[in-house]
Amino acid sequence: MRLKRFLFGETILFKTISRQLTLSAVVLTLLMGMGIYGVMAWRGQPLVIDASQAFIERTGDSIVNALNGQLARVEGNTSSLAALAESLPREEAIYHEALPNVVDDNGNATIAGGGIWPEPGAFSPNVERFSFFWARNAEGELDFLDDYNASNIAPYHDEAWYSSARDATPGQCVWSAAYRDPTTGVAMVTCSVPYYIDNAFAGVATIDMQLDGVASFLAENGGSTGGYAFVLDKDNNVIDLPGVEQASDEMQGLGDAARDMPWLQPVVEAVEAGREQASVETAGILDKPAAVRLFDMQDTGWTLGLVTPSEQVTALARTLTRDLLVFILPLLVLLLALGWWGGRMLLRQIRSTTTQIDQLGQGGSSRELTIYRDDEIGELRRAVNRYADKLQRLFGDVRGVAEAIASESTEIAAGNTELSSRTEQQAASLQETSSTMEEMATTVKQNADNAQEAEQRVKESAEKVRQGGTQVSQLAQSMEAINESSVEVSSIVDVIENIAFQTNILALNASVEAARAGEHGRGFAVVASEVRELASRSATSARNINGLIKTTSEQIKTGSGYAQEAESAMKDIVVAIEEVTARISEISQASSEQTNGIDEINQAVTQMDSVTQQNAGLVSEAASATKELSLQAQRLKSLIDEFHGSGQEVSNAPPKISNDSHDEF
Repeated sequence: MRLKRFLFGETILFKTISRQLTLSAVVLTLLMGMGIYGVMAWRGQPLVIDASQAFIERTGDSIVNALNGQLARVEGNTSSLAALAESLPREEAIYHEALPNVVDDNGNATIAGGGIWPEPGAFSPNVERFSFFWARNAEGELDFLDDYNASNIAPYHDEAWYSSARDATPGQCVWSAAYRDPTTGVAMVTCSVPYYIDNAFAGVATIDMQLDGVASFLAENGGSTGGYAFVLDKDNNVIDLPGVEQASDEMQGLGDAARDMPWLQPVVEAVEAGREQASVETAGILDKPAAVRLFDMQDTGWTLGLVTPSEQVTALARTLTRDLLVFILPLLVLLLALGWWGGRMLLRQIRSTTTQIDQLGQGGSSRELTIYRDDEIGELRRAVNRYADKLQRLFGDVRGVAEAIASESTEIAAGNTELSSRTEQQAASLQETSSTMEEMATTVKQNADNAQEAEQRVKESAEKVRQGGTQVSQLAQSMEAINESSVEVSSIVDVIENIAFQTNILALNASVEAARAGEHGRGFAVVASEVRELASRSATSARNINGLIKTTSEQIKTGSGYAQEAESAMKDIVVAIEEVTARISEISQASSEQTNGIDEINQAVTQMDSVTQQNAGLVSEAASATKELSLQAQRLKSLIDEFHGSGQEVSNAPPKISNDSHDEF
């Protein structure tokens, strides 16, 4: 809210629409620039980076496929050698004639040599070494070498390239680790394919492939992403890596190269962990941050590394962002400048129209705006002229009405003065009547209060008598219950008396039986005697209790009769008191109704008095208002005369801008 007031309302700096247009153009330009940058940074740049990563992926796959194609050719030639070894007759002359053509592969320079390496005794009985190997000389021709059959060197059967193919699938090439030829010092790898005769392992066919061709191929195709490519063998030996010098007779491993080139350490960690990507601060010969993408070559176990400068990945996104900002922002500024200029022109025309409208209001309705345009501004000026014409006719009608109001308001003021005097007299009479009604209302209210108090006392007495009757009724019921209980007790005593009689008879029988028993029944006789004595005493007590209960029952019956007679009398008293209460209640209700009626009359008189007083005040105010209306009608007539009279003069004062303007863009 404060920002809106600052920009468009209460600050002089941006109070005009032209300045608001200027500010809006600047803000829109900034927002557009930030929008372009934000879209490219948050959406465009990730998409471009993904596209660059996809391009790197395609480039690496293409190089891998090309290398696999070269290796597949060597694998095919080696398989052909193995097939010849399995099918040709085991004659040395035939081998010398047929095998060199397959090894040469039409003069393929990447092939350093190849041949057949039979198992001991497999080619010729009792001959341990009988290899057929041809090596390419300096002129590119193949020379037969019999050096590996000499007895003074280690058997070729113990070489790693031979033993690794011994257990391989028939026809499958097993690639050796990269090595340097001890004679020529050339880096190469060997493709070994086993062959079988009569389903028994008979030897290995090999072709040696020089790695110089791989280095040339990588140098030619590895720079597609702006960096370079390198290759590692299955033992992570460096086949080719720009900047790594192969000075020793043995192939240099990636870990050894990392000791001399520390930037390779993230690559070593990625290879060991089996990751596909690594980032380095400097990429050797590139000497700049780079991303390394690793590709596995499944058939050979090699690893292809594609090094791409980091800036190459994000360069396209930055270029697009820069081009968009450089092209769109000036165009946007130009469009906003044209819009701003057009807005200023429109505002200038609006100011001109406003000035003439101010002059129209200051100079009277006889003056019209000049129409010099046929667009919306011209329509606006025509609408103002039509409105001015309507105002002229309206002011004429208002002038006639004002004169009529001024004449009639004088007569109304005189009538209101007389009405005010009569209303005051009526108010005085109503005030006297109201005082008398108040005295009557006080007397009737006292009678009603006394009747209500008497009614309350009678109700309390009736309630107490009703409670007494209830208590007497409860007493009668209690005595009846006691009488019933005494009957039950008498029955119980009769039962006890019968039990005592039976006990006495049983004790007598027991005494007789004890006497018959003689000495053995003496103790039992004593007990029987005691039981008879106890039974006799119980019977006597039961008879006494029975007599007492009968006497008590007769007394209870007498008291119950008295209680019933008292209950009947209390009921008669309650009925009589209720009749008295009803009569007093009717008297109280009548007094209350009289009081309410008098209160309503008193209230009505009071309201009439209040209304009369208000009417008197309103009549007085109406008289004052009528006088004021007459004065205002005269003033209105003077203003209209003044407005019409000013048509002969044009004010020289400049147009004034209203302080209540709140133009918004």
